[in-house]
Amino acid sequence: MLGRLDIGLNERGREQARRVVEFFRGLKLDAVYSSPLRRCLETAAPVAEDHGLSIQVLEGLMEVDMGEWDGRTFDELFREEGEMVGKWMRNPSSVAIPGGEDFGTVRDRVMSAVREITSRHPGDQRVLVVTHGGPIRGILCEALGMELDGMFRIQIDLASISAVKYFDGGIPETAMVTLVNETYHLR
Repeated sequence: MLGRLDIGLNERGREQARRVVEFFRGLKLDAVYSSPLRRCLETAAPVAEDHGLSIQVLEGLMEVDMGEWDGRTFDELFREEGEMVGKWMRNPSSVAIPGGEDFGTVRDRVMSAVREITSRHPGDQRVLVVTHGGPIRGILCEALGMELDGMFRIQIDLASISAVKYFDGGIPETAMVTLVNETYHLR
């Protein structure tokens, strides 16, 4: 589990970041936003540089606070706290991770950041947001009108691309999901 531990990318992550640059090359970007954690900043930096943009950091894009689970393996968690992990996976919106956050809180924080971004970039502006699996799932659930407790049914791979279009800067009423977990650029 990797929540707010602030580690950078390893070599594989740096290669994936280079491939993300290729995905966005040739597409006009109006802005690049990122979580303040290094792994996101290191993914966003090459794209921002390639487009001549600076990275705008928003705290609201931060990964889920994994509390006592941060840095532990799934196997270890299931072995030692299987019942609690199961409850959390079934009801992530209402079960708080010990010492951490529940996804209802995460969704509210992340959607506040998305509202800020869309208010700054109305209309047809294209914005890259580099964040984490938990926040991405929350954004997609909100855009799809889906219950947050179904979020783990959405696969989000590292360095994958998902896209949501907002008409008139509205959230969530005007959201249209146009891409989920695209990974072909990583092959």
